[in-house]
Amino acid sequence: MNPVAEPKIAVPHARRFEALDSLRGVCAVLVVMFHMPVASHWRDWGLVQHGYLFVDYFFVLSGFVIAHAYAGRLKTPRDAGRFMVRRLGRVWPLHVLMLAAFIGLELARLWFDIDAATPFTRDRSVTSIFTNLLLIQALNIHPYLTWNGPAWTLSVEVACYVVFAALVLFVPWRERGVWRVVGAVMAVIGAVLVATQAPRWMNTTYDYAFPRAVYGFFLGCLLQGVWTAIPRLKGHAATALEVVTVVAIAAFIAWAQGPVAVWATVLFVGVVWVFAGEDGALSRLLDTRPLVTLGRWSFAIYMVHMFVLVVLLIAARKLDWMPGGRRIDFGSVWINDLFAVALFVGIVGLAILAHHGVERPAQRLVDRLTRPASRTP
Repeated sequence: MNPVAEPKIAVPHARRFEALDSLRGVCAVLVVMFHMPVASHWRDWGLVQHGYLFVDYFFVLSGFVIAHAYAGRLKTPRDAGRFMVRRLGRVWPLHVLMLAAFIGLELARLWFDIDAATPFTRDRSVTSIFTNLLLIQALNIHPYLTWNGPAWTLSVEVACYVVFAALVLFVPWRERGVWRVVGAVMAVIGAVLVATQAPRWMNTTYDYAFPRAVYGFFLGCLLQGVWTAIPRLKGHAATALEVVTVVAIAAFIAWAQGPVAVWATVLFVGVVWVFAGEDGALSRLLDTRPLVTLGRWSFAIYMVHMFVLVVLLIAARKLDWMPGGRRIDFGSVWINDLFAVALFVGIVGLAILAHHGVERPAQRLVDRLTRPASRTP
């Protein structure tokens, strides 16, 4: 979801999983912190240094939500086509907007010589514009991330949608959930590929991104098939379990490096299971309006933040704000902290505009166009 835009996280005709949506917002913030090139107090925390792992929560959550919303509704190829149009309609418009913004920045390089980078080369090539438009840019086509780097998750997420639809439609004994077993086998294969073949293990994007996404997405699908059958704690016991879960995932991500980080996805499966129940005090906190709203903005935050950071880096180099050449540093870590907070506020502000100006209108349009025609008696 992609970090990634999802359908409303809801049980049909019952309730929404607001806590899971809010956690998606928290994870999006941590991904932004991971990318933010400012010498703040928190920049060297393990939780931030390994913040790329929070993307895997998006994949697990996406599999859980997509399986819940669509596994019982995809019965014909036409259903699958409608599903794909709806999914693309939720992610592609904002992706294209940000791609256009990056192309505009590249034209500024070409026309106004705003920095030393050669326009339309390497990760900003003309060829990669088309692979980005087709959302295939992270399927091991290019030897690096291209244009809006974080959009690699959309590329592999859409590929997971295609595989999901094919499994649900064509694997025998759909009603028995055999497709989930096949998906789980694929998830294991994806984990093994990432652990044994990816040069940077879980910090893999353009090369082993698809196995990484399959690993999380289809474990999420498997979880969705069994989560209601797993007994859940209530009251204070549920609160204790939620606290232990949050501490465990935070400690693991702060510590995990190398191939052991592959286990982060399994821990995120546990996170989704624990907070899907919404039975503890932390879930009630996550259900509050500010955090729920953050969750709804999370896709836009994720999609716009890299453009803001790239523009900032161009300005920072011209203004000599990067004395070490790697991070913005004003000579005082407290001033750096304030700058980082102000930068994040600016990112959120732009994300809100993108959410209300592009993301939501596009979703409403696609929902209207793909709504099944009502049958007359």
